[in-house]
Amino acid sequence: MAGLTHPQATAVSAPVPRKTAWEQLLRKLEWALLFFVLLVAAYALSQYRPLETLSWYVIYLAALGLFVLRYGSFLSAVLLTGPLLLWPLLAGLSYFWSDNPSQTLRSTIQLSMTVFIGAYIGSRFSLHDLCKTLFWVLLICGLVSLAALLGQAAFSYDHNGIARGIFPHKNVLGGRMVLLLICSTLLFAVAWRRLMTPFAAIVALFLIAASQSGTAILMALGLCTVMPVFLTWRAPAPLRLMSYLIGMLAAAVIVWIIFAYDIDPAGVALDALGKERTLTGRSVLWDFAMGLIDQRPLLGTGFDGFWDGRDGSHSSYIQHVFGQDIKNFHNSYLDIAVQLGLVGLGVTLFTGLWYGLRALWGLHHGVDAVAALPAFIFVFVTVYSLSEYALFRQHSLIQILLGATFVMAARFLEESSLSRQGSNPGVPATAAARFPPEAGSRHS
Repeated sequence: MAGLTHPQATAVSAPVPRKTAWEQLLRKLEWALLFFVLLVAAYALSQYRPLETLSWYVIYLAALGLFVLRYGSFLSAVLLTGPLLLWPLLAGLSYFWSDNPSQTLRSTIQLSMTVFIGAYIGSRFSLHDLCKTLFWVLLICGLVSLAALLGQAAFSYDHNGIARGIFPHKNVLGGRMVLLLICSTLLFAVAWRRLMTPFAAIVALFLIAASQSGTAILMALGLCTVMPVFLTWRAPAPLRLMSYLIGMLAAAVIVWIIFAYDIDPAGVALDALGKERTLTGRSVLWDFAMGLIDQRPLLGTGFDGFWDGRDGSHSSYIQHVFGQDIKNFHNSYLDIAVQLGLVGLGVTLFTGLWYGLRALWGLHHGVDAVAALPAFIFVFVTVYSLSEYALFRQHSLIQILLGATFVMAARFLEESSLSRQGSNPGVPATAAARFPPEAGSRHS
């Protein structure tokens, strides 16, 4: 009996092929691309538009090179992207009915590259890699924003004197810090940098409050109540019970704060949804959008062809009425419906439902707290899109994260299916199919 060797032990002790210098160089380039894409897509360079534009040219060049060199991974990622490919396809088709065909064609190319880059990231990195890199990117952005606000830098405040940091809008600052709060909590739960993650969470909460973004504040409060439940999803019963009690306690504290400080929750909710009690501001902008949808309900005005600001156009009239250089309706669903009609909105909702189901599958079968990241991104995007144009948009961090985690979820489903079919005998399905498996070893 002593001479017998367990098959799993044999597999573990098998020698790992050593990577060549060329493979190591490509891997470093992929890491650099991941960090740089997340940084630029987060709008960290929005105050310096020429530099931001140049950065995307650099990203395109590096990404195209990797697509060619890693053609196996790229083709596999495209296949796993599935319904997300409908987005650039529909955007491209709208060229034929667009009010501004040249702008639609240019934006379609950009959207296609955004989808492909997100998918490629999902094929080459693990969910832990993405969560950690996003954490560092957003923490850097948060610290720079905090320094700018404390230094009273003019660019860090909008025309109303509200904090926006290095970002173009207060809602963007608030939304990015909510993502940082999510990453910090999930990474803390897996015992990664137990001192750094709470510090990042404190920075995120401070900047969320400074942004005065109703949407971000509501999401942060919601996280305080649901996060304990999510983090103990697969924990033993006593720990789950404790998490439920903590969640209820957090909800009770929020209710106490509302009454103690005479906070108007209805007003906060209306502000988060872009509605004001006086029916001014963003609600008027929404009324414009509804009128445009009524005029061209099925196919819309063409992808990214509305906000061109041309003389005599609807967009120039709206900008004149508001006296601001408005570039969207501050609502993803309305912007999509105006540009691509009910067809585009239907495609978006269908893709969102598909993504949500995959996220819940990963949450149920994942082996640690980071497996909840796609589920949190799904909830975040759903709520955040009520006040910002984040979906169906080129060069958007949300678009990158959706594409990457969508492919990661598909890879997880593929691996778990293989494990259930017995391709890894003696290994439990949840252990064989970690969410997602270590990237970089297949289709290279």
